[in-house]
Amino acid sequence: MLLSVKSISLFCISMLCYTLGNILFKKGMNSFLTSSHTGWRGHWASVKQVLTSKLIMLGLVIFVLEAIVWLAFLSITPLNIAAPLSSANNIFILLASAWFLKERISRKRWLGVALIITGILFVGGGYA
Repeated sequence: MLLSVKSISLFCISMLCYTLGNILFKKGMNSFLTSSHTGWRGHWASVKQVLTSKLIMLGLVIFVLEAIVWLAFLSITPLNIAAPLSSANNIFILLASAWFLKERISRKRWLGVALIITGILFVGGGYA
């Protein structure tokens, strides 16, 4: 049984939204200033920054969209295929963090990517 074009499209949109949401969260969190307050005032200042951050709010909206798309994907894809395929999000996050956030990726992480890809091919190879 091959995955349909609709199923593959939903999967790709879901992975794109998941990756974009995480990048927006990270960029939003990187823009915060450290509060000079201690105790609960410091925590409340941080919560206010999060709740007023446009990047974080956009990330939340994109995550809600991702959840809706993922549910649509699950409605037409067997769970024993969908769940292992979702590990691809680790690859996309790693690539996006290197590209957009200029984070350094170690050789161990690249080896991990290779292992994830191998696992996806073993588990979903007959379907994707």
